[in-house]
Amino acid sequence: MELFSCPSCQSTLWEPVTLPCGHTFCRRCLKAATRCQVCKQRLKGGRGGHELRGNTLLSNLLDKCLDLDTKVRRITRDLDQLISSHSYEEAAKVACRGVVMAPEDVPLRILRSRVYLLLKQFPESLREAEVICDLQPQNPEGYYRKGMALLHMEKKEEALKEFQRCLALNPHFTPARHEIEQILKDLSCSVPSSLEDLMDEASRMSERTVVDTSALIAPFEAATIGSQDCGISNKPEGDKKSPPLVQPSDGTPNALHQERRKRKEMDESAPPDKERLSKHLRLTDSREDEENHKDCLPPDLSLKDILSLSDVECSLCIRMFLDPITTPCGHTFCRECLERCMDHQPYCPLCKQCLREYLRVGSYAITAVVQDLMVTIFPSEMADRKQVHLTEIAEMSNLIRNVPIFVCTVAFPGVACPLHVFEPRYRLMMRRCLETGTKSFGMCLYESGKSFADYGCMLEIQHLDYLPDGRSLVETMGRRRFRVLQRGLLDGYHIAEIEYLVDKRLEEEELQEVQRLHDAVYQQLEDCFTQHRGSLSRRIFMHHTSPPPKEDDIQASPDGPNWCWWLLSVLPLDPTYQMLILSMTSLKERLLHLKHILSVFLQNRS
Repeated sequence: MELFSCPSCQSTLWEPVTLPCGHTFCRRCLKAATRCQVCKQRLKGGRGGHELRGNTLLSNLLDKCLDLDTKVRRITRDLDQLISSHSYEEAAKVACRGVVMAPEDVPLRILRSRVYLLLKQFPESLREAEVICDLQPQNPEGYYRKGMALLHMEKKEEALKEFQRCLALNPHFTPARHEIEQILKDLSCSVPSSLEDLMDEASRMSERTVVDTSALIAPFEAATIGSQDCGISNKPEGDKKSPPLVQPSDGTPNALHQERRKRKEMDESAPPDKERLSKHLRLTDSREDEENHKDCLPPDLSLKDILSLSDVECSLCIRMFLDPITTPCGHTFCRECLERCMDHQPYCPLCKQCLREYLRVGSYAITAVVQDLMVTIFPSEMADRKQVHLTEIAEMSNLIRNVPIFVCTVAFPGVACPLHVFEPRYRLMMRRCLETGTKSFGMCLYESGKSFADYGCMLEIQHLDYLPDGRSLVETMGRRRFRVLQRGLLDGYHIAEIEYLVDKRLEEEELQEVQRLHDAVYQQLEDCFTQHRGSLSRRIFMHHTSPPPKEDDIQASPDGPNWCWWLLSVLPLDPTYQMLILSMTSLKERLLHLKHILSVFLQNRS
């Protein structure tokens, strides 16, 4: 059970709560904490991270793995703490959960009766006490609880009978004796000092007619032995000896003498079942109980015998968890599955709790306990799951056969293209581009009937900023031109099989001719920057002080000189015409188009 241990108390997790940093603790261990004890990260939402709910997955796994005695022992400890902190409403819920789990566990019934009494739900407290008396007739605590409920219901005579029965079973049960004395005082009766006289006085008050005191004054010695065997000790430290047994008074009928002797012989010949009573009646301090008992699995079973792959499956992809993430509402998912859901809406896929603050963080820590559990119990299955994921990533990282396509505008090689991403499909696409390591995707113009145009440009992600509401601002740079060979869809966004475009190589005279044309067009561009401010060309380039530098080798790049693409992106041209020039693999043709455009701008003086 070390896999389920709490880093704080070193015991098995109980009501596990997973922090945003991915570490899991018992809820009670977090009550006074302001930082994670493992990574020292500060807890948000105040002391103890009260806004966090219990980890549903781990709670279910623990419920399946722990044996019944461990669960009952933990619930009993929690009940003691809740009662001490006066959290009676919460204690009632915990007690009900425990009784459902172990309906015949007497200590739980006793605590539930006590909680009901503190909540002033006296009939419910009485009902629990009656169940205790039925389960264990020799348990004095049951009659004491029954008497307390009757006393608060203003049934003093009936309460007296129950307190007497309690003392008959354990003469040293001080609380019951105190209640009898208090009732006698309230009824203005004398309060004898000896136990026998006290019992007789209580009998006379509780039964105004003929009283069978033999049922009340049970043989104290046998009861004392039984109470010691049960581990109950309510005897004050100063009271070292039990009061001597007193023979019945002369006024007691002979039948009563015989009944008393018969009862004594039966008690001596049939002592209480020590093992059974010690199991259910021993009420020790919770700390001592934790030290003497270790949380364990059912006998002859290991975690692998109890847990199956279905216990560690993501409810969204129905596959084994990969990078398990636990939300503040306590539900666990694969990281990728959760991110895809939050692309569409900032709510938990299961309980629909708002996760806007969780989304605002932008990064999610793996739940360490779940990850360690899977690696330890299902190592081969975990390796297979990772291999499948790597295969999927490798397929998506193929920038020829499975290129993700962003359908928006025309992009150009070497030219920056800032994007505002808000659609869920493109948010998913951006994450995958980063996850695969390619940081690249294709940009194409929309074209009716084809979803997107036949030509586009690859963009490389330079920087990505996540906004608090899930949107993102992406800085990209144009890289290579491509032609679309085949279209497809993947998880809502477009993909394509492509081939990259390369300018035709020029040789000797043809190269010299194109070089002269290149220099002439670049000179036209420089002339545009020397025009007066009122000219059309100068207004177009008003945000730029000078043109990009001219390359010495016009064939250094497969896409030609970068300044040509910069000019094409700046000019106010129709996107369809821009895409036409983008698709050209002849540098000469591109330069001729640019020369014609610049000539028009330079001739227009208005």
